[in-house]
Amino acid sequence: MRRALPLAALLLSACATPHDVTKTSRHDNHPTTRFTHCNGFGCGSMYGMVFSEAEWAEIGAFFEGTADAADERARIAKAMSRFEQIAGPKDGSHIDVGGSGLLDPGLGQLDCYAEAANTTVALQMMQAAGFLKFHTVGPAEMRGLPFGTLGIEHATATITDNATGRRYAVDTWFFDNGGPTFVIAFEEWRGGWTPEGGASI
Repeated sequence: MRRALPLAALLLSACATPHDVTKTSRHDNHPTTRFTHCNGFGCGSMYGMVFSEAEWAEIGAFFEGTADAADERARIAKAMSRFEQIAGPKDGSHIDVGGSGLLDPGLGQLDCYAEAANTTVALQMMQAAGFLKFHTVGPAEMRGLPFGTLGIEHATATITDNATGRRYAVDTWFFDNGGPTFVIAFEEWRGGWTPEGGASI
């Protein structure tokens, strides 16, 4: 029993130590001027990043002709993956692999707190630019035993459907930098949802 306790503690802290995952969203974020991008566990290191006009236009192009809320969620998933592909080489987070592991390897590897903060900022910039017509960006949220649900701690960005009020998780953590982004009904996500083949720790 004594041997199990340290392992349990590690599992509960698998996504590093809880931080204020919304702190970057309070910065004055403008994609083509300067925005805050987390690099490292817990958003402990922040990088002042800039997208070129062409790079930001590429993100906007994902939303041309959006038909409805379901279509917009699919476009958000594709836009977020591309956002990571553009951002990664700028601050070294292109080396980020899916999941976090239990030990902080240093800059370039993001845990779920950094992923949730970066995704929230990206979504807020998309919203401010008028790309999002059917959803509103919400705060980053948590799941896991300390937050009243089963499993290890995990963080995500969120959006809300303007017509139905239904919330969705927007999670970029499970695969390597620029890999699939998942937009999942929030209650399903909070219940422990994990994609097939995706990281779990």
